[in-house]
Amino acid sequence: MIWNPFKKKEEVPPAQPQSIVEKLDKEIENLPDAFKMQLKDPKVKERFMSIARRMEADGVNFKSIRQMKKWMKEHEAELRAEGNPEQHHVETVVHEGPKIGRNDPCPCGSGKKYKKCCGVNK
Repeated sequence: MIWNPFKKKEEVPPAQPQSIVEKLDKEIENLPDAFKMQLKDPKVKERFMSIARRMEADGVNFKSIRQMKKWMKEHEAELRAEGNPEQHHVETVVHEGPKIGRNDPCPCGSGKKYKKCCGVNK
């Protein structure tokens, strides 16, 4: 067959745009094994996918590490809050009542000093 420069080229149909999930599933295969193991957990994978969807909606270019880091830094507080909904504010424990000294009688009533009775392992 002879090459004809005037022949109309066959139009290749444009590729279907892949969803972010399909793109990420392909990219997951290129990750180190430690990350792959963590992404086997459905909760972790869904969290990873939801963050990626949000980044895509905000127009982050996934080929630019700088843009992804910038987006993560801007949304760090809300991502932390979403990541641990069961984590509550930690309050300091305050003991009420008199403080027991090492040489005071043990409150259990044994008659021994606290340091020789209930306070041995403290």
